[in-house]
Amino acid sequence: MSMMTLQEILDATKGQLVNFPESMSPSEYTIESVSTDTRTISEGDLFLALIGEKFDGHAYTVQAVQDGARALVVSSLEQVPEQVPSVLVSDTKIALENIAAYYREKIGCKVVAVTGSVGKTSTREMIACALSAGTKVYATKNNENNEIGLSKTILAAPADTKVIVLEMGMRLRGEISELTHIAKPDVTVITNIGVAHIERLGSRDEILNAKLEILEGLKEDGLLIIPASDEMLKIALSDGRIGPDVKVAFTASEKDEIPSRACGKAVAGDPYFAGGWMHFSADAGFDTMQQMDLKLSTIGLHHVGNALAGILCGLYLGIAPNLLCEGVASFCQVGHRERLVEVEGVHFLDDSYNAGPESMMSAYTSIRRLAGSGRAFACVADMLELGDVSSEMHFNTGVKAAQEKLDGVLVLGRFKEDVKAGIRSVDAELPVICCEDKPQMVEELKKLVKPGDFVLLKASHSFMMYTILEEYASIFKEGGRGQ
Repeated sequence: MSMMTLQEILDATKGQLVNFPESMSPSEYTIESVSTDTRTISEGDLFLALIGEKFDGHAYTVQAVQDGARALVVSSLEQVPEQVPSVLVSDTKIALENIAAYYREKIGCKVVAVTGSVGKTSTREMIACALSAGTKVYATKNNENNEIGLSKTILAAPADTKVIVLEMGMRLRGEISELTHIAKPDVTVITNIGVAHIERLGSRDEILNAKLEILEGLKEDGLLIIPASDEMLKIALSDGRIGPDVKVAFTASEKDEIPSRACGKAVAGDPYFAGGWMHFSADAGFDTMQQMDLKLSTIGLHHVGNALAGILCGLYLGIAPNLLCEGVASFCQVGHRERLVEVEGVHFLDDSYNAGPESMMSAYTSIRRLAGSGRAFACVADMLELGDVSSEMHFNTGVKAAQEKLDGVLVLGRFKEDVKAGIRSVDAELPVICCEDKPQMVEELKKLVKPGDFVLLKASHSFMMYTILEEYASIFKEGGRGQ
């Protein structure tokens, strides 16, 4: 963060300054950074006392000052130490958002905002990588994609940052609206409109409306990047929900039809795998098209579309094509996303970070492609927050597993019979084992697999399917498979 003055905090929050010496000027009283956690506070910081369901930051104001805070933002003076300069506001969360919005304009950077039902994090990381070879980039860390995390991300950006890449998550209507008004993005990216959170929002149309809130904060002459193949976004284009004043660029494969209103496009040729890389060509640009040869050290074909979004962001922001290609090649997955792990010759694709219907089906394609003519298995569990369409979506993923000709599927959770029914609707012979818990799944798995096989691990995050891999690996540490 760039140094700010107490006067700037007052200007941003419209708060009331208290406990400030008359002999000093708030325009000369500086703070190094904004902190909401005394565990990470540094000398010279401003401590902002957030209030949550289970905590009240005001209880830590004394500790914050002892740890080096030289000013406070509070909504109550009850627990504020005497003679500590403080800005009194009605709501400290809103104050945090306002300070972040002020700082975003202060450093004069560009902002790229990413949302969507599936793939937000990997697309955010891909865009950050694509831009990083050509400019100074700062991006959302981990899963900090709500109003507090987004505000703190902006405030953490160094003063010389040229582009901030922000992920915007939501569970209900109005949440992305709040985020985009803080960020005021120059470029917005919607990865897709799927069924994640349909349990809360009721329909894909309402999910679409929630995601389109990102356009409310889009700066004048800003850009929207969307996939040409997404049916719901096509509807939004045709019925005016993406208005004619919005500049739209499209990511596409060669088979996709690109709407005539496109101001830019990035079209990928068919990818192929060689030397541990996925290679593909792209024809991308706005007024002038650029031909590029790209490569990715990733497994999922969906990353091609993510890379195209990164390329369009970069070209729009004036980054040279060769630097964008270099940046894309630096992308790698983080956490339990498409992580390949070998245990005694068995290859596990740990993609257990989260799951929805779209990503589950893509993962089945990935494990089949990795195995080639060899054997491919899947250990899967429920996809959550699908509401009334849960049974249907789990059935559909079962259909996909059978279509990919997997050699066996182990499934647990509330909707395991729906997955099994989907598989049986296509292939009556494909082995399907319905498990009651993960220990049983590990026991069944060790009976099935042998060296050279590939195994997918995938489910919603709360199932922690990566523990299947951990338990399977522990078998060998304890002296064998036990068969």
